[in-house]
Amino acid sequence: MMSIGYIALIGLLLCIATYTASFGVWTWKRKNRFGAFMIFLVAVTVVALPVYILLFREA
Repeated sequence: MMSIGYIALIGLLLCIATYTASFGVWTWKRKNRFGAFMIFLVAVTVVALPVYILLFREA
């Protein structure tokens, strides 16, 4: 069962990923496609890795 702390942490991670993804969009509009792709990859990793660790650490 997820506690309030886990939900708050996931919310914080989503805020960070949203900010990072907005920088990726800005980079994409400046025609730097590879840089934007790598920034989106970082944004996904920022959310996916901690959530994976939170969900499967106790298993």
